[in-house]
Amino acid sequence: MINHDLIEELAGLLNVDTQESGRLLNAFFSAMVTGLLAERKLSVKGLGSFSVSHVPLKKKNNASGITYTPPCNQLKYENRLSGADDTACIVTLRHLTNPSEVEPLARAFAQVFSNAFTQQREIRINGLGRFSKDQGAYGFLPERSLEELLNREYQNLEEVVLPLNETLQSSNGSKERKKSRYAIPLSVLFVLSLLVAYFYFDNPESKVSVPAPLYQESKLKPVVQKPQAEAVSLKELSGSSVADSLVLQKGEYTIVLETFRMEQTALKEMNRLRSQEIVAYVWPGTLNREKYFRLMTGKFSNRDGAKEYLKGMPKKILGGAYIQQVLKKGVFHGGKGL
Repeated sequence: MINHDLIEELAGLLNVDTQESGRLLNAFFSAMVTGLLAERKLSVKGLGSFSVSHVPLKKKNNASGITYTPPCNQLKYENRLSGADDTACIVTLRHLTNPSEVEPLARAFAQVFSNAFTQQREIRINGLGRFSKDQGAYGFLPERSLEELLNREYQNLEEVVLPLNETLQSSNGSKERKKSRYAIPLSVLFVLSLLVAYFYFDNPESKVSVPAPLYQESKLKPVVQKPQAEAVSLKELSGSSVADSLVLQKGEYTIVLETFRMEQTALKEMNRLRSQEIVAYVWPGTLNREKYFRLMTGKFSNRDGAKEYLKGMPKKILGGAYIQQVLKKGVFHGGKGL
């Protein structure tokens, strides 16, 4: 189990069992990644600050010619807070606890992170990176998958090297011949500029912070008060005419197990979970005009019912699972999709 020492320390501070503290920690880390991708910046007390900066197209002259380096987005980290602490905001928007317990939970997270950071212990955050010692120095190392996700709009752009032209054979060459020396470099530069303009201005997330839909879906207050868990097993659904769909009403709750960029990957993982008698469904969504696909399971009339069901799930399946309230009525499917 990763972050085992953090989970045990958090359990002691909150006076809960390690399964519950592990769920809270994984849900918080998952929300950190979502918040960073949506807002392009994030500050967490005890860990530091993360931000995404845009590096424009670069041109460099050297002995071999002119090198054009495509633009990119870079993740920056500082071991201090940059602006306000976002811990309590993440806890509130994710409904990790009751409103009256938001501040105590935020303080517990800050204490656990600060202790681990001061003692230079390893902290792994799936989808973001890890804090650990590298060549004797303690610091943050981002995950490669996150850097690829931040630069998905530039993934087909490569560095271009234009060699210098041969010296003109005749010193009295015509103006047309002189112009030809610059025709190719100028053409390539023009094409690169168009590509940069397209990707940069056609993707608002590279320069404008927008609220994450994942957060917005969590802002609804519960509308059903009576505890009632309606999660069903695979055996109960097998043979039923509605085994491949699940209807969720506005205000109900479900459990989000994992989130993927590719629908095929989500469907493959869904089939694996169903083979373990975890009835999962595909829940499509959009973030900054990019599609993503969540795997969810169960329907519950209130948070307490979902919480109890979550406690009974196998640890190897829990991962970054969290409870999500439904924004509007929907029919969610398995193999057929929406």
